[in-house]
Amino acid sequence: MILLITIPFCFEAQNINDVYNVSATYYQGTAKSMAMGNAMGAVGQDFSSVAINPAGLGLFRKPEFIFTPSVNMTYTSSSLLNGYKAYDFKTNLSVNNFGMVGVNKTGNNIVTWGIGMNRTNNFNNRIYVDIFNGNNSLIDAYFAEIIANDIYNENELYDYSPSYIYPIWETYLMDFHPDGSLSSPVPMGGLTQRKGVNSWGGTNEWTLSTAINLSDKIFLGFSFNMPYVNSKKITDYEEDFSTDDYDNYWIQEEVMSTTGWGINGKFGLIAYPARWIRLGASFHTPTLYNLTDMWRTETYAHIDEYGIHRSWETPTSYFNYSMITPWKANASVALIFGNFGMITADYEYVDYSSVKLSAYDYEYNSYNDAIRATFAPTMNLRLGTEWRYQNYCFRGGYAFYGSPYGISEIDYRRNALSCGFGYTKHAFTIDLAYVYTLQNHNYNLYSQYTNYYDEIGTPSPEINEITRLHSLVVSLKFRIY
Repeated sequence: MILLITIPFCFEAQNINDVYNVSATYYQGTAKSMAMGNAMGAVGQDFSSVAINPAGLGLFRKPEFIFTPSVNMTYTSSSLLNGYKAYDFKTNLSVNNFGMVGVNKTGNNIVTWGIGMNRTNNFNNRIYVDIFNGNNSLIDAYFAEIIANDIYNENELYDYSPSYIYPIWETYLMDFHPDGSLSSPVPMGGLTQRKGVNSWGGTNEWTLSTAINLSDKIFLGFSFNMPYVNSKKITDYEEDFSTDDYDNYWIQEEVMSTTGWGINGKFGLIAYPARWIRLGASFHTPTLYNLTDMWRTETYAHIDEYGIHRSWETPTSYFNYSMITPWKANASVALIFGNFGMITADYEYVDYSSVKLSAYDYEYNSYNDAIRATFAPTMNLRLGTEWRYQNYCFRGGYAFYGSPYGISEIDYRRNALSCGFGYTKHAFTIDLAYVYTLQNHNYNLYSQYTNYYDEIGTPSPEINEITRLHSLVVSLKFRIY
């Protein structure tokens, strides 16, 4: 975090948490896969397995078409640590995956192929923060940043931070004085702070995959993938210090979107050393993204006490850059109990400190150093089970996704419990799943805007954010013949 302080805010829109969100993978697959905790690395015969271990494609015996819609309900509570809570929620419809699998027999071997889309992350959420701060204002943190970077006038301020701090000057929320001091009509504490974040989008991975079944003993698979990122976020930050006689407040709104395509490859193996066990392994290459950030801000000051009513909107800015996400390694096992059931487990290793950014017109060495110093290797663990009775299947699962700051850290750690069932009649199968996901995130209220919140002398607000995601998933499968 010390390294982050040394980074100029030339690249203001993207912060280190946004980098993590693009790099992270939370599989949003078929109802069968999600009901089993997405522990599909050694299971196969499910289109979601292509995203985890493409060798699973080799277990298909018949051509199949799959379509999976879902309903996601997100509830988020935000509070000062051990303090008052504010709530918000959001519901959205999405398509987890769709695709088609083809099967071709060549002698004793079977070659399969698949084409379609799997969703690998969901960004839809609403967050609301509402607290009373008796100690400081975001303006104080902005002042600390101005002083630390030896900025003495509005021209230098515009060159340094045209989208966030300079509009504070344009709306009369701060002023420079000849002696080098700074002033603001906003009080240093004793105000209500509100923050609302509304986000949309996700990451969808388009895939072209193939696998070979070698005498029902060894399955080898490969997929070529093109993930697409589509993310939009609107953030409104407000400070209200109204009195009985005056309406006093100021608001800064940021609109930001990230879009772009990437490419990666995945290699997988599934082996049957015995009838009662399957072993799987896969390797995911890093994804090379070409991304574009778009952002703009609007700042509005309404301070009746001083007769200030002014707004300032920045032009829409665009920035193109490349990102390399971490490689992943998966190991998996499935214990098979005849035709009645199975218990499965997947282990996934990922090192978020290996994320790298680059651009032809910006030097990212300091930023990449900060990523290496902040992020760490972690692991994901997924467990699942399925049991059959006649045409019915009953499933359950658990998934643990480690924090990008290290396996022992809690921030961004995610736990998911799931259950579901399926019914097959002739060539048609319907699967249903329910998934409950819990994630914790602790952050400083000012961290989206500045890295100088520790230099203001009094504690700045530390927010505890708890997100609860309820997902209802339906998969429709049609065997073609």
